[in-house]
Amino acid sequence: MSAADRDRVREALLQHTAAAAREARCLRECASPDAAFVKEHLRAYILHKYMLPEDVCRSDDIRELTEAGLAHMMKVTPELAAVLDTARSCAGATSATVKKALLFQAMERELGVTLPADKAVAARDVGTLAVLVAGLLAAGNK
Repeated sequence: MSAADRDRVREALLQHTAAAAREARCLRECASPDAAFVKEHLRAYILHKYMLPEDVCRSDDIRELTEAGLAHMMKVTPELAAVLDTARSCAGATSATVKKALLFQAMERELGVTLPADKAVAARDVGTLAVLVAGLLAAGNK
């Protein structure tokens, strides 16, 4: 990778990190977050955390967003990324599983909430996750 390529990657990472932080701040500072508001900003937050342009994956499915983020990072199709995702930890977790767990940890840290593990894992789409997060944010903002 050339120095110019490294600089472009570094700049993109900084831009996405700053944008994700803005979305998290918007969510944290909302006095009365409803599920629709949270969904809009949470989806934008996830896209920025995964450095994923909106036009690459329009799905709200968290698994699809995670796999699209991996594929985009590897510059391959999501189907090929799934085939290539053979790197597993000693616990048998795929890269996509680890990426999703790291996303949830970042959400907890940056939104100031504690996600109940069973409910977070059960949330299959951004809308369901948004309802959970909206409730947690509302409880914390009272």
